[in-house]
Amino acid sequence: MHARDLAWPCTPVRLDTRVHEAVGLLIRERAPVLVVLSADGHPLTAVPPATILNAALPRPVRDDPLLAAVVGEALDDTVRARADALRLADVLPQRPSAPPVVSPDASPLHMAAVMERTGSPVVLVVDYTDDRPRLLGTVDATMLLQHFF
Repeated sequence: MHARDLAWPCTPVRLDTRVHEAVGLLIRERAPVLVVLSADGHPLTAVPPATILNAALPRPVRDDPLLAAVVGEALDDTVRARADALRLADVLPQRPSAPPVVSPDASPLHMAAVMERTGSPVVLVVDYTDDRPRLLGTVDATMLLQHFF
């Protein structure tokens, strides 16, 4: 079994993608991360859903989670409005961390080692055999656990 066999297909996005659209992709595809590509198709970063959720929260709630307990659902519309207004470029660091990438031929053991070395719960499977990179999908730690056990 190789990375290409375990890869979960995903739809990549660009930095100018609206957060609301990115959230829709994450939900529809049940993706472990959102893969952001550069203009030339290279993986820039892999964004976990929690990062996107955090960006949509109003700052007072991020600064004081107890406030969320007090206001209840009163700020839900604010979260939705922020997701509509923001682009991924607005919520990511200026220099996002590069995601761990493996070839389609990577073994499960190799992917597990890359995850361990990078501290990432996911690797991107990218085929570089053509002129441009082709994202085949992601493999997360749960998928590897299923493989091994």
